[in-house]
Order: sequence, then structure tokens, then C-alpha cells
Amino acid sequence: MAKWQKISEAEKQIMDIIWSHARPVTTAEILNELPEDKKWKQTTVITFLARLMEKGIVKATRVGKANHYEACLTEQEYRNFETKQFIQDVHQGSVSGLISALCDSGDLTKEDIEELMKRLNGQGRT
Repeated sequence: MAKWQKISEAEKQIMDIIWSHARPVTTAEILNELPEDKKWKQTTVITFLARLMEKGIVKATRVGKANHYEACLTEQEYRNFETKQFIQDVHQGSVSGLISALCDSGDLTKEDIEELMKRLNGQGRT
């Protein structure tokens, strides 16, 4: 696995914008697409983008006077990475510990259990 690092909630909001495009995006585009309650200044967004580059999550290409940012991994790859980190951090790397916690919580529906069983039996892989 690549040496990615976990991202903050604010960085995730920026990544959601980048992942929503099939092409590299500029800082101006990111600023325009931020939710109304997150109207950060340009310098704030640039700081988050610099952190994301340091973490190996995005890369920048200079085109004229603007940087164009694109993801180094897909949203699904990042989710998989974060899930593995969660299992390691919270369940000491034990997948069965995670599944036990899910079962013990009482939050699993019959459909959830059926889907888990299909996956464990090698069916229904996406």
C-alpha cells in the first residue's frame, strides 16, 4: 500500500470537490464549489492543498499562473485505506474484532448480515 496519511475533515471536503471532477481543478474552482458554510479564504484552501500534497493525496501541475490539482488515489482507495487504519487503531488489526463489535451493537439489519455472508462466502463482490 502507498504511504498515504489520514486526512482531516476540512481536507476531506476539498478532496470531495477534487474527486467529483474527472479532470484537474484549480484553487478558484475549489473555492467556487465550497459549501456556503465553508467559505474559506484562498490562502486557507492553498494551505489545505499543500498538506494534501505532503500526504501524497494530491499532486499539482502548474499551467500558466495556476496550479491544477488532481487526486493521486480514488475516493474508494482512500476509503479502503482509512478503513484499514481504523481496524488497526481501534481493533488492533483484528477484522473479527470489528465484525464482533458490529454484531454486538445490534445495528446490523438482516440485509446487512445477508450481504456479509455473501461476501464471506465469496459471492457478491463489487
